[in-house]
Amino acid sequence: MSHPSFTQPLILGGGLAGLTAALHLADAGLRPVLLEAARWPGGRARSYPDRLCGEELDHGPHLLLGAYRHTLQLLSRLGSRHHLWSPPHPDFTFWEESAGWYHLAVPRWPAPWHLLAGLYGLPDLSLADWLPVWRLLAAVRVQSERWEEVSVTHWLQQHKQGARLCQRLWYPLCLATLNEPPASANAALFSNVLKHLLFGGAQALLPMLPSVPLSQLFATPAVRAIQQAGGQVLCRCRVRQLQFSGSVLQAVHTEQGSWWHPKAVIAALPHDALRVLLPPGLLQQQLSSLSCAPIVSVHLQYEQPLSLPAPLLGLPTRASQWLLDRNRLSQHPVRQGRLSAVLSGAYRESHWSAAQLVQAVHQDVSRVLAPLRVAPPQVGRVIRMQRATFAAWPGCNMVRPPSTTPWHNLWLAGDWTATALPATLEGAVLSGVRAAEKILALCGHER
Repeated sequence: MSHPSFTQPLILGGGLAGLTAALHLADAGLRPVLLEAARWPGGRARSYPDRLCGEELDHGPHLLLGAYRHTLQLLSRLGSRHHLWSPPHPDFTFWEESAGWYHLAVPRWPAPWHLLAGLYGLPDLSLADWLPVWRLLAAVRVQSERWEEVSVTHWLQQHKQGARLCQRLWYPLCLATLNEPPASANAALFSNVLKHLLFGGAQALLPMLPSVPLSQLFATPAVRAIQQAGGQVLCRCRVRQLQFSGSVLQAVHTEQGSWWHPKAVIAALPHDALRVLLPPGLLQQQLSSLSCAPIVSVHLQYEQPLSLPAPLLGLPTRASQWLLDRNRLSQHPVRQGRLSAVLSGAYRESHWSAAQLVQAVHQDVSRVLAPLRVAPPQVGRVIRMQRATFAAWPGCNMVRPPSTTPWHNLWLAGDWTATALPATLEGAVLSGVRAAEKILALCGHER
């Protein structure tokens, strides 16, 4: 197969970055061809029918935030933004055994006063905890690159953040957004996250949760939109080899054939999958320097009707860092007592047996809902993603590559590229838009 013009660019990988890039190109009048190795596109942001649970499950629950500007624009384009549940204003519910229930409820005040007002809802904070927050907020406003080789724990200590505030706010936020415990997380990345969340407008902290399975939110409408705009999506089409000649990507060889002399290619594959397809050189060395971090999701079904006090519940000191009430979120609940847990940065827990993980989450549910006697769940489904994200360790931004490559017809997309964001939905979408814009700029120049 030969496509010697910009009008039919190739997109390698059908995760969120690849789907975004393909749709962006299709909306601009091009006819992209997206190649996906799996049976369904969507990558980590997809769902699948689970026979054990008798319902469609996400690979892992995802929380969106109001600061995800590019992601929300994509959902508006796909017509699926209405499938997001959110409270009227930023409000997060937490539970700790020593403190009980508490809220971080942020009013619609100018930054940073909205955060300071929200801190009133956190228990056991003294003036000694409050005053250093100003120091941290001032640090967030300056260039974050200076903290590139510092851990989040060290960064927070440098800015005199108290242990109680760290445990109840900064540590859970770090783990949720970077998929990395604060002791080994990149402070520059976390600082940039805080800048977007705390200074991105009144609604930047607004939590948003899908009320439908992820494939219905992203992949299915994206594929439909790409095809309606003239593009193609080919699944079960794994890339086997990239053939290079000098500064040109000469051919893309797949299980369904070869594409020779492509004018424009976006590689939106996982970084560890792309690395083995590249010739030796700086880019391969950069990708080899990026490690992976795991996420574990546990989906439980109880016979008795159970309900959490909020659709999303944070447990800063428990194994289940976040609990989701799937019944409260679902637009069409099929049964009661459906809860899910997310274990981020699960370097230890990802090696536990399924029975251990189910038991650990069940214990957390029992503690949270005490004094209600909660019988063990009927069904427990464990999903391990050992290579869920790139490891957001100190120094990682120094090896994250830009969207451009040494080959003039190859660009990169993926949450692991140099977006200055961690491996979030927003980072994936932003990377897809940036790679597509590079092609459109050249396409317009050629025309």
